[in-house]
Amino acid sequence: METQFFIYLAKVNGALLLFYLLYIAVFRHDTFIRLRRSYLLSAVLFSLLYPLFTVDSLGGLFSILQSRQPVEATIELGEPTALLLESDAAGFTVPWRFIVQSILLLGSLFFAFRLIMQVVSIVRIRRRCREEVISGYKILNASHEITPFSFFKWIIVNTDAHSEEELQQILIHESTHVRQWHSADVLLGELLSVFFWWNPAVWLLKREIVINLEYLADNDVLQHGVNSREYQYHLLKLTYHETAVPLSNHFNVSQLKQRITMMNKTQSPAVKLAKYLTVIPLVLLLITLNSCLSKEKQTDENTTTETESPLLETPAASPGAAVEEYKGEVYEVVEEQPLYSGGNAAMMKFLSDNIKYPVTAQEKGIHGRIITNFVVEKDGSLNEVKVVRGVDPLLDAEAVRVIQSMPNWKPGTQKGETVRVRYTLPVVFRLQQ
Repeated sequence: METQFFIYLAKVNGALLLFYLLYIAVFRHDTFIRLRRSYLLSAVLFSLLYPLFTVDSLGGLFSILQSRQPVEATIELGEPTALLLESDAAGFTVPWRFIVQSILLLGSLFFAFRLIMQVVSIVRIRRRCREEVISGYKILNASHEITPFSFFKWIIVNTDAHSEEELQQILIHESTHVRQWHSADVLLGELLSVFFWWNPAVWLLKREIVINLEYLADNDVLQHGVNSREYQYHLLKLTYHETAVPLSNHFNVSQLKQRITMMNKTQSPAVKLAKYLTVIPLVLLLITLNSCLSKEKQTDENTTTETESPLLETPAASPGAAVEEYKGEVYEVVEEQPLYSGGNAAMMKFLSDNIKYPVTAQEKGIHGRIITNFVVEKDGSLNEVKVVRGVDPLLDAEAVRVIQSMPNWKPGTQKGETVRVRYTLPVVFRLQQ
């Protein structure tokens, strides 16, 4: 479950990065600000949801393409040794996984706390304001000097700090934020930065969401007949006012130059709307990739369930001999090591001739180094064949099978007596594209 969660995070962050890059490359400089709002919100919501659904018809696409590519399967044998491999070797290891998880969690807790404190600050400001109605707009009149802002249905402004003309511009601007629910967009961006704070694309997307909302509010002010030059002077007048709360929609934001530039831009021709169709290939690509990965994972799980075998720890009997109960101490290091009949070169040839790379494993691209372990008995037969460190049940079972089929060895001796010796043999399955 934990691994699936991190895979989900990786998919979401990758999608957010791709959508931001597409936005910067294609959409950022046009004047279709309403369409851009839809794009930004859809990009965020799609990135959060697409890892949760798959399309079965697309799931096998990459598997089909991969199966048509020539693959050369090779098997290599490591240097045999009579020493027992300790799979859980003693010694200090840095818990990198725990460290990374802790950093991510602490960062999210920090930004969550910051978000909560911003909401608390807005509520405190609201409690110090008195409700009034000015020119048909319901506002909260602050008793102290404050930069005008809105948060959902609240419009907070100090009426004494502005002329009647300026106040009308402010009310039109902030009422647009309220009417179009711009605070929901801002809150979505803040929540995104809480859970994905380590992704630079998240902060960049959040900035684009905020500035585009200001474009929408500025455009609504100008459509009410306000003189563009006078409105821009008003914005410049508020440049040095301190922002009340970062979470709210402000009448003045730090990207003032961008806002003025957008107000003076020539309207983009309608034919450029066609470029927004470029989002379709990206959406299809992400859905296809997710479907293929999910299909591959499901296949892996089914294969693992079907191929698990008790062969991994089944004793091997000598050809033509009855299986007997082996007793006695098992040595790890002896004076004279056990030896395959004909020596190591003959053993390598036997294994190379008899071991088979499972076809299913080749098709799925499964490879890796397996460490097998077995006991060479006093009569030279191999017993207690098992995998100490495996790669996949398909490859593990094949390595065990071929070792169990080996003829008797020359047993090891200690102080002139034949003894049982534990032996370790690495087997490497490798695919070369």
